[in-house]
Amino acid sequence: MPEAPTRWLLTFPGTPGAHGEQDTVVVEVQAGIGPHGQPVYADAGGTVRVEIADSGVVHLLACEGRPEPDTPVHAQPLP
Repeated sequence: MPEAPTRWLLTFPGTPGAHGEQDTVVVEVQAGIGPHGQPVYADAGGTVRVEIADSGVVHLLACEGRPEPDTPVHAQPLP
């Protein structure tokens, strides 16, 4: 089984139908496992904390300073 990426680029969608800019943030693996059994990732300031499943599904654990999105957050692994 391949090892999980240590960094991800998360893209938070803009308001549906508004064609606004999307918000992005880089998260890195932290110590611990989230409630869904996957590694926990956080941004440098710790304001965004997520759990990313093997399938790429993002589970938001904390999202300070950003509205909780109505549509899924996209996760792209980084080298």
